[in-house]
Amino acid sequence: MSSATRLRKLGLLERFHSTRNYLGHDSCVVASAQYTSQDGTTLSKDTLFPALRMLIETHAPLGVKIQGDEATADVYLVRLPTIDLSRIVVFSAKDSAHLQEAYESHLSRGFQTQGELPLWRVEVLADNTVIFAVHHTIADGLSSMAFHLHLFRALQKTDSVADASDIVHVPTDNAYLPPVDKATDVRPSFGTIFNAACSLLAPTSWTKLGSAWTGLPSPSIPDLTTHVRFLSFPAEQITALTKAARNHKATLTAALYVLLVSVASRLIADSGVEGKQYKRIGACVALSMHGVAGVPNDVMCDYASIFRGYPRLASEFSWIEAARVAKILQEQKRKGRETVGTLYLLFGNHIGYLKSHLSGKREGAFALSNLGRVEQPDVEGKWSMGRTAFAQCDVVTGCAFYVNVAGDPSGGINCTFTWGKSSVDVAFIEQLIKGAQESVAEII
Repeated sequence: MSSATRLRKLGLLERFHSTRNYLGHDSCVVASAQYTSQDGTTLSKDTLFPALRMLIETHAPLGVKIQGDEATADVYLVRLPTIDLSRIVVFSAKDSAHLQEAYESHLSRGFQTQGELPLWRVEVLADNTVIFAVHHTIADGLSSMAFHLHLFRALQKTDSVADASDIVHVPTDNAYLPPVDKATDVRPSFGTIFNAACSLLAPTSWTKLGSAWTGLPSPSIPDLTTHVRFLSFPAEQITALTKAARNHKATLTAALYVLLVSVASRLIADSGVEGKQYKRIGACVALSMHGVAGVPNDVMCDYASIFRGYPRLASEFSWIEAARVAKILQEQKRKGRETVGTLYLLFGNHIGYLKSHLSGKREGAFALSNLGRVEQPDVEGKWSMGRTAFAQCDVVTGCAFYVNVAGDPSGGINCTFTWGKSSVDVAFIEQLIKGAQESVAEII
């Protein structure tokens, strides 16, 4: 690998995600989409490899790996000279009836970052469902779906006479974006520093987290085993829910947040004595920093942040609360930069910080990540894009469960619930999904 070209050091957030993977606390981000052709073409090496070649030649993150000691700050992104597609693309005989199984497989295994392979892989199911798994250091949630939008465009442009060989030479002139902490000002305010310092130094019992339900404690030994369940809402329900949210000065994300709090609150209350000791629930929302950094949503990068809240347990859905949350999340579009900046307070001790969360209280009960509506790119050709979904791991010390929402080209949404081996039991998730279905029906 002596011919690999060093690009730059990992940024603040990139290094955090790199360390999490290095310790076995996180694996990858996964996104999928189903592709259908007018003439019944099946995605094979001859049809897919030319499109992937086009993506690698256009998007710099697809042509890099990590180099250096990931236990330290001496870690770099380097450009690979070539990529062997036969080593990172698998064609499966199973169809999307096995999508849950495929997601669980990808989310339960990370990447060998010090080898000769890039930081992503692809699995193609028999019904043309393409699953893209990617290291969080080079791609956030939006980027995972951006891959599919660009793949769709590439499929429309390639044909049977295109180059379908295994080896792709990575261009040497593709510029790599700066890390988010260089692309925008992430310096935290005094108030943000004070709150972050309190959460780092004060006993948990002194904070809101102390009185919040966050599922079972983190394991003492990292285990990436990830469980997955899917829940889809049709276009007519989402249209009605979005309209209702707009009428109440809320958003779909805020409505889903309050809905999850209310359903989970009922389940916690039903748990008996254990539920009575909690007054709040740890609730997080993933934030995109693409906008504040001036980067389009379809550009691949690691420009993300998170909002952490501790709402009081409330078994009833409230539009007033949804409007309040919507206002907070709107403010967080810029405030979220400061959350990234609080990583400076670790003074480079990422490993110590992450390991300190083992066997401890989780950072939240749930994290909601909504990619928004996914629309099929307006590019002429024989292909069309169908069911989309995405998910993420972080099940070791992260939240008890994750709700990952991707808009569907049909107008509906697909929710992917993920949770760890020891964070909540499957009965809780199944009741949560049932409660969410019933709540949406009641609200609209």
